[in-house]
Amino acid sequence: MLPDELKVSLIKCLKELHLPTVRACYEEQADQARQESLTYEYYLAEVMEREREVRNHNRIQRMLRDSKLPLEKNLDCFE
Repeated sequence: MLPDELKVSLIKCLKELHLPTVRACYEEQADQARQESLTYEYYLAEVMEREREVRNHNRIQRMLRDSKLPLEKNLDCFE
C-alpha cells in the first residue's frame, strides 16, 4: 500500500473500531516514536494510554451529568 492509501485505510479502521483518540493522535505519536527511536510496543502503549485516559474522563463527565448533582456543592458547604 502507498502511504496515502495506508493512512486512509488506518483512519477507516479506527473509525469503525470507535477509537477517536487514537485516530486524532496516532500521527503525532508516530513522529515522536520515530524521532526518539522508540519500540513499536512503546508507541502502541502510548497511543492506547491516551485513548484510555480520554475514555475515563468522558465516562466520569457523563456520570456526573447523569447524576444531576449540583456540581457547585462540595464538602466545605456541607452542614
